[in-house]
Amino acid sequence: MNNEQHRVASFQAAALHLDFMLTGPTLIDGKLYNASMQQNPLQLPAITLEKLTALTESWGMPHYRAKQVIQWRNRGILNPVDMLNIPGELRERLSSSLICEPLKLVQRQCSTDGTRKYLFMLTSGRLKGKMVESVYIPEEKRGTVCISSQVGCVLDCPFCHTGTQNFEGNLSSGEIVAQVLAVKHDLLKEPLAPELNSSVTHVVYMGMGEPLANEEGVHESLSSLTDPDGLKLSKRRITLSTSGLVPQIDRLGEVASVNLAISLHAAENRLRDELVPINRKHPLQELRQCLNRYSLGKQRHITLEYVMLDGINDRPEDIELLAGFVNRDRERVNLISFNTYPGSSYTGSSKQHMNEFAKQLISKGIRATVRRSRGQDIMAACGQLKAERKAENREP
Repeated sequence: MNNEQHRVASFQAAALHLDFMLTGPTLIDGKLYNASMQQNPLQLPAITLEKLTALTESWGMPHYRAKQVIQWRNRGILNPVDMLNIPGELRERLSSSLICEPLKLVQRQCSTDGTRKYLFMLTSGRLKGKMVESVYIPEEKRGTVCISSQVGCVLDCPFCHTGTQNFEGNLSSGEIVAQVLAVKHDLLKEPLAPELNSSVTHVVYMGMGEPLANEEGVHESLSSLTDPDGLKLSKRRITLSTSGLVPQIDRLGEVASVNLAISLHAAENRLRDELVPINRKHPLQELRQCLNRYSLGKQRHITLEYVMLDGINDRPEDIELLAGFVNRDRERVNLISFNTYPGSSYTGSSKQHMNEFAKQLISKGIRATVRRSRGQDIMAACGQLKAERKAENREP
């Protein structure tokens, strides 16, 4: 099988998985399972208060015990041993009946600007031993967690470091939410300097993987993040980045109209077919119509992400093409520096050229910004930390 056939087969496999949605919990051999394509025990990070209450009451516990557990969970504390106000019997039941800690911290890197990058290993199920990355980006008044939705990625965009790694599977909702909770726990134990925010106020699905190729896990995780009994995040504080899976974008708008970011990177089909291969299935004209349909609340907009590649998509004609694509009333353009990585054939545009590119767009009435790079001293490109770890493990 050649590379193109492999990409098509991988994408078809991921698309097939989207047809299987959660149908509810089932008790098997004493453990509560999801009746989905893969049989996995329920995971504490994403379980609802209602389900946990039913479970604890079936163990003969008063209903308020479930709320105590959820309160610990929402602080990022997932190990029942550390839940000090619940009885030992309940701790044992939780440990034996649920996956309480689906992630294990393998490595944490801290940048001089406060950014923290995490490498997690999955602890159970079909993806046990696989690794994903998350990033915490602090500012004065907000703290953003960038989370992964897949191990590897199914779409193989050639300039993306994650795209160079094999697609190995979709994360469950519990594994997605656990990334946010792990960061909360880390900040609880070791807050940042006083001038930086040490709480999670925003979440972005911009880590490893294509979120909308994992609809089941992502939709359920969005429900958990916005749950009034969960992390209670507003949809206005959650952003999902996608390469442009049109039917899935339409469904996202129907069930959870969070902020939307599109990995655009080119505004004409020939070049975008190369940089973002899903464009061959959903070309720009189809994507344009989809974005016009997407539900937006007041004072909200769609972000068009544009990684600038020297001599590839930063030419004068690219400004004109981009200006012709953007819906000025609903969208803004975010110009992004290319984070180089070993083996990449691409080079990023200079900062000076990026600023000039932005000025040209602004002169045409387009809201354009140059994203400020964070964590440059801790392997900022998504997937680099995982790749380095795997390389280390291969050494004698």
